[in-house]
Amino acid sequence: MPETSNYASGLPVAYEQVTLAQPPDQPGFGENHAFWIHDEASGVHINGHLMTCEDVGAFDQRITKLSILFPNGRTLLLRETGGVSDADTAAGANLRYHCVEPFRRWRCSFKGVMQDVTVPRSYISGLPMDYNRVPVSFEIDTEMGAPAWIQGAFTEGGLGPVAPFIGGERYEQLFRASGRLTVGGEPLAVTGFGNRTHRLGRRDLTATATAPRMLGHVWSAALFPSGAGFGLQAYPTADGGILWSEGYVIRDGALVGAEVVRAPWLNCYWNRGEPLAISLRSHDGEMFEIGGETLGTVIGGRLAGSSPGEQLSLFQGYARYGMRGESAINMIERSLRHSVIETGVGRPA
Repeated sequence: MPETSNYASGLPVAYEQVTLAQPPDQPGFGENHAFWIHDEASGVHINGHLMTCEDVGAFDQRITKLSILFPNGRTLLLRETGGVSDADTAAGANLRYHCVEPFRRWRCSFKGVMQDVTVPRSYISGLPMDYNRVPVSFEIDTEMGAPAWIQGAFTEGGLGPVAPFIGGERYEQLFRASGRLTVGGEPLAVTGFGNRTHRLGRRDLTATATAPRMLGHVWSAALFPSGAGFGLQAYPTADGGILWSEGYVIRDGALVGAEVVRAPWLNCYWNRGEPLAISLRSHDGEMFEIGGETLGTVIGGRLAGSSPGEQLSLFQGYARYGMRGESAINMIERSLRHSVIETGVGRPA
């Protein structure tokens, strides 16, 4: 088994510790931990974010954004604030991410009540809009399957024009997952794959004097049973060009930088059943063709625009990917201006 230092990609172990207080010399500094977990057998997807409340002066509190999607379309959502974190555990009111071994193992746990937003009760009863509430718990262990991808590490000039969008320093790791999920008293064993992220810094998605407004993005990643895998992010310009992109593939347990030749840009508002096509060229010239199909999506947020067509919706979901004879479920996140989704004008090729 590789040493922890090999999985850290040169980052100090201290980067895995939870930030408990905002640095006094960095106004707007925030931290985000996220885990995207997928069960191969059932096709269930768990996506949980823990974000600091730096914007309201309550840095010690975490905003929980949690969604659980089922392949039949059932959707559970939760938004809440609270929690008490420590150096090894990022904690919301009910969601906890605990570092067992830096850059190698994390434990994800939750016990609370989520809203089943699949069919509002008001559709049936005629009452004011209301959703069924469902008790949910899970405890899932994750073991990293590849070194950390430090965004910008494979690109000359680093993050360049997208540094404000990334929001400081950010890295992610693909992992294997195992544990148990219980929904409404019904237990489900979870065995599959996922991706985790850790971000530290100040994020700005709007236009500034030195950077453009974020106009969309594609973020996709997967780990396969053999240990092969890939990841990518790409951002468009207003006229359909590429503002910045970076990718990687996993070869013999190591990350190899890759050019994003083709990315699965949004072209509709489908939430599942959309075909995906990805092409990556490693920096030493090897081509990787990846196919896929979306299994489910939720809208995780919206970025305002000067008109409805200039708004961006953030689609967070998951897909089944195939690469070189292997398949696995993992995450996909995308955004694009509504006018580009609907007309195609300004969408990268």
